[in-house]
Amino acid sequence: MNPKPPQVYVLRIWYEPSPEGEVWRASVSQGEERHYFAELQELARFLQGQFPEQTPTLHLEDVS
Repeated sequence: MNPKPPQVYVLRIWYEPSPEGEVWRASVSQGEERHYFAELQELARFLQGQFPEQTPTLHLEDVS
């Protein structure tokens, strides 16, 4: 079995003002491709999808 080539991701996480108050936002870049997330759970699902055979299940229920 040939190992997959290394992958490089740039993860950015920040607070952003909204009518409800400050909220988390995130983006993940890989080469020219960038994905934006309004919730940390969406980010976790995206990352799990990138490495389904290697990633343990991430539980973010306790993140506020």
